[in-house]
Amino acid sequence: MEYRRYGAAVLAAAMCLSLTGCQRGEKAQTPPENPPLTISIGFWNAQDALIGDDVQQYVEDKFNVNLVPVNMNYENYTTILQQLASFNQLPDIFASDIVGTSAYESWIDQNRIQALPENLEAYPHLQEYVEQPYMQKFRYSDDKFYALPRLTYPDEDLWALDRCIIVRRDWMDTLGLEEPQTWDEFTNVLRAFVEDDPDGNGQNDTKGLTAVNMSLLETVYLNEFPELCYTERGWMYEDEQWIPVYCSKNAKDALQLMQNLQKENLLDCDLAYTSRPKAAGDFIEGRTGAICIQYTELLDEFSERGKLPEAHSMIQVLKPWPAQDGNRYRFTTSLHWSESYFSATVDEEKMDRILQIYDWLLSPEFDILLAHGLEGVDYILEGDTYCALDASQPSPMAKYPSLTLFSTLAEWNQDKQYELTEANIKRFGEENIRYAQELLQWYKENTIRVPYNDEIKFMSLPYKNNLVNNYVIQNKMLGIIFGEEPAVTAWPKALEELAEITPLREAIAEVTAQAEALGLVAE
Repeated sequence: MEYRRYGAAVLAAAMCLSLTGCQRGEKAQTPPENPPLTISIGFWNAQDALIGDDVQQYVEDKFNVNLVPVNMNYENYTTILQQLASFNQLPDIFASDIVGTSAYESWIDQNRIQALPENLEAYPHLQEYVEQPYMQKFRYSDDKFYALPRLTYPDEDLWALDRCIIVRRDWMDTLGLEEPQTWDEFTNVLRAFVEDDPDGNGQNDTKGLTAVNMSLLETVYLNEFPELCYTERGWMYEDEQWIPVYCSKNAKDALQLMQNLQKENLLDCDLAYTSRPKAAGDFIEGRTGAICIQYTELLDEFSERGKLPEAHSMIQVLKPWPAQDGNRYRFTTSLHWSESYFSATVDEEKMDRILQIYDWLLSPEFDILLAHGLEGVDYILEGDTYCALDASQPSPMAKYPSLTLFSTLAEWNQDKQYELTEANIKRFGEENIRYAQELLQWYKENTIRVPYNDEIKFMSLPYKNNLVNNYVIQNKMLGIIFGEEPAVTAWPKALEELAEITPLREAIAEVTAQAEALGLVAE
């Protein structure tokens, strides 16, 4: 009963949004005989992006559509999409990360999602996108694309700053601290942040380490047990079998290190309830000295608080110290982490309109809009030069909320964040971009990738598809980190309990056998 009530509530919210979108939209220049198509979009925080700004209006006019957001965020999107799927009410377009899961298989079998057309000649930019070698591993058994990977970067080296430990540079200078090169030195830095009054206010009111979520907290493991920095989809070869990284015999020791920080009051006690604005706010406002976060996300938080000019003097990215094998590791994963999906309820006309939009989002024309804004409104073109009409105006991303959606709907475009463009200088600050470029070069020259195998990661097998999701694992870890029993004994017990109620052992045997059949070897 509770399940059905929740599903009804989700549907009611979605329907309400759809009605709102229809009321907002019939445009005067649209002939009555050719009304705009309403397209619903289930995307993280779409309700904050599609609020009717000039870029949204430009897109809607260009393609004769009304774009209607379906509310979801990073905390609830999995549940909301599952509920909508159960009622066959998935949004026309939605984003998720379900390749290699039971949901993906069942939504295809139950005709909840539809494949891209086999002939994409009418959409040349989209056709070029799906013809990339990386994409071919995501063709389904019938050779069709039911999932359209949304590329994050063209080069996996660029993932390095998506998970980093950032400390207050000014606090390090005030306390005379050197960049840590071991776990003990890192612990000493956090201890100084908590105990040595780094802000000089005479109060015992500063904290050590926080994180925007549990996935980002895993950044810390890069320096001790690198494989554990990606519990979401990381598999590793150990003792002649392929296992999820959290099943490794080394996982308990890594969790013990984290529990030790908690016992010394060096780890944020509110981790279970934190968010990016809260964690980043604590760092920016001087309440905590270290944070696990994506580099550019922290810069965005500085900007939203009007403190971007102060960011460079406050931000120091800790370079990873050598792990137990002597190597320095950088975070990496596949070139994408989430996919676009299209509801099976979308008819041929609407699908054509959606694919036109995706083709445009992957075109040079959209790149120009993303970098310079709207022609005649934000810039004029003089020869080959894009001339801003108002040098004091914010970057297009800051000015137009809808660009937070359009810039990431077809692909993430995150590599563009590190380019020294006028828009990026306005958004992030020139010093901060140059610092990022220097760091990325250092990572490339001085670190190696964590040895994950993409073939294992996205392997679709019955038992593997029915393992518990990452949030269950991370919540168990969090409970142990803040629990009383030592992590070195508590975590093996948790894994035994997990193996009794889930097909963990069967999945390990299944994946190992399949990897052997395919000739896959550990790096």
